[in-house]
This record gives sequence, C-alpha cells and structure tokens, in this order.
Amino acid sequence: MKTKISEKNNFSVLFPNALTVFLFFLFFNFPLKAEIRAIWVSVWDLKTVGKIDTLVAEVKNNHLNQILAEVRYRGDAMYFPNKTDSTFSNPEERCYVLSDSLFDPLAYLIGKAKEKKIEVYAWVTTFVVTPHKLENISKNHIYYRHPEWITADFLHRKMSPQILEGAYLDPGIPEVREYLKNIFLDIVKNYEIDGIQLDYIRYPGIEFGYNQKAREIFKSQIKFQDAESWQNWKEKQINLFVRNLYNEIKSISPKTKVTAAVISKPKTAREWYSQNWIKWLQEGYLDKAYLMAYETDNFKFSALIDSVETFGLNKKIVVGLRAWSNNCHYSVSKINEKIEIIHKRKFAGLAFFSYSGIKKCNYFEGLRIK
Repeated sequence: MKTKISEKNNFSVLFPNALTVFLFFLFFNFPLKAEIRAIWVSVWDLKTVGKIDTLVAEVKNNHLNQILAEVRYRGDAMYFPNKTDSTFSNPEERCYVLSDSLFDPLAYLIGKAKEKKIEVYAWVTTFVVTPHKLENISKNHIYYRHPEWITADFLHRKMSPQILEGAYLDPGIPEVREYLKNIFLDIVKNYEIDGIQLDYIRYPGIEFGYNQKAREIFKSQIKFQDAESWQNWKEKQINLFVRNLYNEIKSISPKTKVTAAVISKPKTAREWYSQNWIKWLQEGYLDKAYLMAYETDNFKFSALIDSVETFGLNKKIVVGLRAWSNNCHYSVSKINEKIEIIHKRKFAGLAFFSYSGIKKCNYFEGLRIK
C-alpha cells in the first residue's frame, strides 16, 4: 500500500539538502568580504561639481567601490580646514586649482559617493609640500612660513622645489610631524571619510634628511654615529609618525581606515626611502598598504608580486596597477592580464592609477574589473 507523500515531505525528498544548496549559492554569489576596487583621483578631476558628478557615475558604472581622492596636493586643501571643529590646528590654504571659493570638493564628493555606496578615502600627500612652480602658492604657505623645516641633502643644501616631486618637509623634525598630524586629524574630525591614504610617506631619497635641526637631534639621541645608525634613525622617524597618527585617528574615529601608498619593493622602500611599510602592517599600525606596482611587463610584475607574497600579508595589501600611458601604447589587455594575476593571489584588492590616465586612453571601455 502506497503512502501519500505530503507536499512538505515531497519537497524534502526532491531537495534533501536545500539548506546546503542555499548556503552554496550564498557563499559563491555574495563574498564574505568585498574585494577593494579602488581608483586614484587627482585634484584636477575634483575641482568642480560637474567633474565630481562624472567621476562618481563612471566609478559606479565600472564596478569600482572606492575613490582615493587627492585632498592635499602640495601643502594645500581641497576642503575647508577647521570646517566646523577647530580642535586640530590646520592653517593650510585652499588648493590653487580651485576657482570657486565656496565649493567644498571633499564634502560634495562624500555626499555623491554615499548615494552610490562608494567609499571615499582622503588621499594626502604627506611630506611633499611644494609644486614645481612657486608662483602657485602664497607667502602664507608652509614653505615660506617655515623654511627651516625643508629637508636638505648630504651637502646640507636645502631641497629645491624644482627637483623630484617638489620640496619635502624633513621627517626628522618633531614640529613637522606634529604639524602634519594635526592637518590629517582635522580632516578626520570634520569629514565623514571612510579612510585616509598617506602618500609620499617617506624621505625623497637616501641622500636627503640632512636638515640642520634633524642632524642636531640625531646627534643628541644617538651615541655611536655611523651610516647604519643614521639610516635606522631616519626610518624610526617615519615609523614614529605613522604609529602616532594611526593611534590618534583610531581614538577619534575607530572605523576610519589608515592606509598608505607604498614603494612596491620592500627592500628598496626601506633602504632608499626609510619606508618600512612591512613593519607597519606587521605591528598593526597600518590597516592596508596600497602597493604601487606599476610594472608594465607581466613577467616583472609577477616576480614583484611573488616577492611581496613571501611576507604573508596579502590580506592587508591592495595592489596598485598602472593605468596610464603617455602615448596610450600600453594596451588595456595588459592591464586585464595583471588583474587576473592579482585575483589568483587573494590580495585585499586592486587599485588603478589613475582616473585621468584611464580617461585619456579610454581604458574603461576594455577593462575587465568585475
């Protein structure tokens, strides 16, 4: 005699592992933690409402989820310093690319991006403080107000604004570190950013750091003075700045991520620029490092990634890809190949440098970001 199977029992017969099937699709269709897909955006693409509207729309349409917005270019501001809270001193003037004195690019960007569920990180140029053309800054700029803070080379010559990225403040001067810390804390205090990204968080090169005051401090702190102790001391100044800034940001806004754009080869970063970002990640005073892995050759790119993987920090590293070409001869297919390499290695995500480069070469049309 056959027993009639109820509809409920019939379902369990046909789908005995319904919960398992559901969890399977849930796991594979909705990642437990979304991959970071970021893009660096310079001040020139943030200077008007129209540019920001276009930016946010293109970021959303191309499946990116994080904007690294340059809000401090060269000792200046793409926002209003001490906007509503003046707890932290911030005397920096507005960036010279802005023509509308009432426009707040950072606030406007945050509002537009939030509507599209896109994160906004405040990308800040740290120790570089001048453009090459000094006529673009006023006499109230930090370069003129504190000329004694500019770093010097091993011949004790003050760094010229015309070389490298511009003149750097010297990281070995405590007042410099305090000044910069207050500026970055002011941004965190007054704007609902998702994170902050420190760029040029380093010395300009091994031959710099010889500011007179910095040398005097070194001599007062270090008994046995040689080339090794000098390099170790310089590295310690950067480490100290990052650690103190990290702790103070977290005390103000625990959810705000602290990140840095870093030299891709750890040995080079440390020995030539006093940037020991591996240590920052290992000791927990940097949430993510954004690796500036701008190699165009796939073999060299893979070798670089292999060397970084040996530290076991993939989940804390976002790989930055070159997405610009002066003559646009660097094909989008080469970028896509590197995206595939990254996806196989389980890094925290990827970032493209830069938005303007992508626009210039029409890379959005061929990028396989999803």
